[in-house]
Amino acid sequence: MDPAPPWRNSSSEGLVRVREYECTACIGDPPQAEQFERASIAIVRSGMFGIRTGRRTQVLSTGFLLLGNAGQNYEASHDHGVGDRCLVFDFRGGALEDLAQSLRHETGPHPFAVNVLPPHPRVDALRRLAQEDLSSGGSSTGLEELGLSLATHVLTLAGSGSSRSIVDVPDNRRTREHVVAAILRIEQSFTDELRLSDLAESTGLSPFHFLRLFKRETGVTPHRFLLQTRIRRALELVRDTSRPITDIAFDVGFADLSNFINAFRREVGVSPRHYRRSGLARLRDFPAIRVTV
Repeated sequence: MDPAPPWRNSSSEGLVRVREYECTACIGDPPQAEQFERASIAIVRSGMFGIRTGRRTQVLSTGFLLLGNAGQNYEASHDHGVGDRCLVFDFRGGALEDLAQSLRHETGPHPFAVNVLPPHPRVDALRRLAQEDLSSGGSSTGLEELGLSLATHVLTLAGSGSSRSIVDVPDNRRTREHVVAAILRIEQSFTDELRLSDLAESTGLSPFHFLRLFKRETGVTPHRFLLQTRIRRALELVRDTSRPITDIAFDVGFADLSNFINAFRREVGVSPRHYRRSGLARLRDFPAIRVTV
């Protein structure tokens, strides 16, 4: 039985799973025949390796993308370097295939037309954000949003079929009611590990279209709204109680203290400790989000 792949870190299972992969193969090691279990996007963080799909072998180095269609066979080799490290996004069920059909005509069972893409600044920016969230124990909702943004960008560049105009979600009372329901769920369950896929499922929309609808109606993504809801509750606890900052961070749903402090400073403008010491009674530039139904 082959040894398990060297996965070093992983987000929880959801619409998009983000994992770190570290290969320790050496020059001269025999090529390894493998298969993409799910549709996936791997971004090379360091190292160099070869990928053979069909009759063609391509070399990937730092910043390159390896695109895999579910069930596709490939062969990995290390003729030009020792080992590699990748950040891998894989997509549950037919999530990526559904996204491809909403963006392109006649995609078929294989959403990616090619298996390798060169480095791209936007991809690197998304990779850094995902790496940061993964390392700090960020929410699944944030990683799912980053995964969908990455997939949308990659499918635009290398999706099979032809591009199509994105059909926007109708602007009517029913769609706004979907957003209101999602807002209420977030506000009632903000300490839970909410997933973008769960919020979307309750509206009957795909995660991609739900994400676009929510941002259109509120001005922020579901992940940002979740963070802001947690910070609003934290403001009350920091201001009105003497509880330790660490306890407050965990109580409002953050799994990591540094992640909480960074989010608090980004939304409020000062650290939780400074906010408490300053005796501020009212927060400026932190408007509530309202949706008119």
